[in-house]
Amino acid sequence: MKTAIVQFDNRPTRELGLLNHLIRRNADYAARHGYEHHFFDRAYFDLPVYWQKPSLARRVLELGYDRVLWLDTDAVVHDLDRPLDSLVEGDETLIGAPDNPFWNQPFNAGVFLARAPGGAALMQRWAELFAGTAWRRTDTAWICEAEWAGPDYEQGAFNARLLPELTASGQMRLADWRTLQGPFPNPDAFTLHFAGPFKANVPAYLQLFGA
Repeated sequence: MKTAIVQFDNRPTRELGLLNHLIRRNADYAARHGYEHHFFDRAYFDLPVYWQKPSLARRVLELGYDRVLWLDTDAVVHDLDRPLDSLVEGDETLIGAPDNPFWNQPFNAGVFLARAPGGAALMQRWAELFAGTAWRRTDTAWICEAEWAGPDYEQGAFNARLLPELTASGQMRLADWRTLQGPFPNPDAFTLHFAGPFKANVPAYLQLFGA
């Protein structure tokens, strides 16, 4: 089974700081299990950085990969021994998890697993939600003055317009937040996500786990 772990960040490497260690840990996990690790360091689509996600995941699946594990730059594989198969319970196309309880979104797009054969089409549906959003293009940047993580952003759009249908049909399964979205190591954690204020946890995590 052809598997890719996909990440994207177009900031200079020096600006990523300690997150570079998390990226290397993800690459080490991929090598350990015979997966491929793809880190994209530039925007391949003329879209805001947040909206690169579904288009990049779709593109990798279209290249013949059976599954794509998406990890935001502030997310890391914690359990290096755990294969991706352990996340799968049936024929679901997409596996994700809610926010940790600090927030309240039912799906946090920082970590998800998309699977063929339906994954590419689902990523395309997600990407198409960008149309009609409040983003505007300037000569140097994409600008959006709408609510952060609301329906003009990739995560909010997914939650508002795709999540109810996909969970009802069984195309998507939501795992426990502790499995994919916890900001602290716990016995059930496969990945950790140091989003927002939890980025402050990264130095201690690296010291404890040598990532």
